[in-house]
Amino acid sequence: MSRALLACVWVLSLGGTAAAQAPEAYFEFLMARRLEAQGDQAGALAALERAAAADPASAEVRAEIASFQLRRNRSGDAESAALEALKLDDMNLQAHRVLGLIYAAHVDAMNARTPQAQVDAAARQAITHLERAATDAAASTDIQIHYSLGRLYLRTGEPAKAVEAFTRVVNQNPTSSQGRLSLAQAYAADGDVKSAIGTLELVVDDEPRVASVLAQYQEQVGLLKEAVQNYTRALAVEPSSRGLKFRRVAAAFSDRNYAQAAAFAAEAQAQHPDDLRFPRLRARAVFESGDAARALTILEPTAKAYPKDTATQLALADLYNDAGRDGDAERTLRQLLEIEPANAEALNYLGYLLADRGRALEEAVRLIQRALDMEPGNPSYLDSLGWAHFRRGDLNEAEKYLSPAAERLPRNAVVQDHHGDVLAAQGRWGDAIAAWTRALAGDGGIDRAVVDQKIQDARSKIPR
Repeated sequence: MSRALLACVWVLSLGGTAAAQAPEAYFEFLMARRLEAQGDQAGALAALERAAAADPASAEVRAEIASFQLRRNRSGDAESAALEALKLDDMNLQAHRVLGLIYAAHVDAMNARTPQAQVDAAARQAITHLERAATDAAASTDIQIHYSLGRLYLRTGEPAKAVEAFTRVVNQNPTSSQGRLSLAQAYAADGDVKSAIGTLELVVDDEPRVASVLAQYQEQVGLLKEAVQNYTRALAVEPSSRGLKFRRVAAAFSDRNYAQAAAFAAEAQAQHPDDLRFPRLRARAVFESGDAARALTILEPTAKAYPKDTATQLALADLYNDAGRDGDAERTLRQLLEIEPANAEALNYLGYLLADRGRALEEAVRLIQRALDMEPGNPSYLDSLGWAHFRRGDLNEAEKYLSPAAERLPRNAVVQDHHGDVLAAQGRWGDAIAAWTRALAGDGGIDRAVVDQKIQDARSKIPR
């Protein structure tokens, strides 16, 4: 086809707007498309540059150059061309698309060290261009625009808009695992975990790679059996993942299926003998199933082999303490402190253990105070120190520490119970009843019958 005929066909195909442009420019434009399709990138760019020279006022040609450079991953040249196009016509949607995608990529490249103000500014800049591009009717099926917008909305704390953007992506490509994962993330960020679960359940049978994320959402809403099933499904895809194995054990444990949790942990321990999380979890699961002796035989060898592993030593102390072997718990904690004398958690634990047993109360106060000096304001340590003072009979000091601890941990049943005891000892019966009532509504770990009786006794002492 001759050069003149090609230009004429292009002009007729675009209508009046094209008719006002130089035919030579559109011939080169068409030639560029053809050369690019043939793999001649250099020839295609040369043709576009000739088109730009032939029609210096054409924003469309500059926008096409921008898109061409973006397809070649030459973002700097693409940005320059897109900006030139917008100088000629700030309504050019193709140029807005190019700039939006470039700036979105800049945001994706930012990390946790990037100042949040810089991230927000860059994201808003990208969103502005992409939202303009999305007004084009053809953009309704442009997955790249809506996917980029969704990611940016999540970065800027606009999850409802992210849901809308990712819904468009999924509607265009219902089987896209990445699209559904992103949509589920947007739902979860918007507080709608149920919809996040439903989004992934539709594809998990065919796309097991989404199973691990689905399981985490199920854990959040208490669907623990389903979470265990999906962690198992995810492990079929990633059989060496320690993280998935750990989460599966934890989900089974939270479901109080201790036998299953112990079995999963034993399997993982055999596969990863250097990962001490698994014997710790296994021992605790066996203990909760009612076999304290066996639990200790599981964890004691690990603790002996790894005397410097803080988490394992503390876990063993927990088992001893819960099994009523507080002497062994104390010994374990003192051995740990010989190795790590500045371990705040061990200092607090030992101090609390002594205070709760009513032994060596002066030492208990000193130990907990050392822990609190290292972590000022730690509410758990405040509770321990207040409790130690209470056991010493110093109610003013006890209230000094337990009051802020109870305020900061309103759902901690043990802390609220302790605070109630101090208030009752001060004769503040109404306040004590309120604290014990919070304890009953809290997270457990108390003898409910004992607390109920304390409330009844306190009520009988309030003047009628």
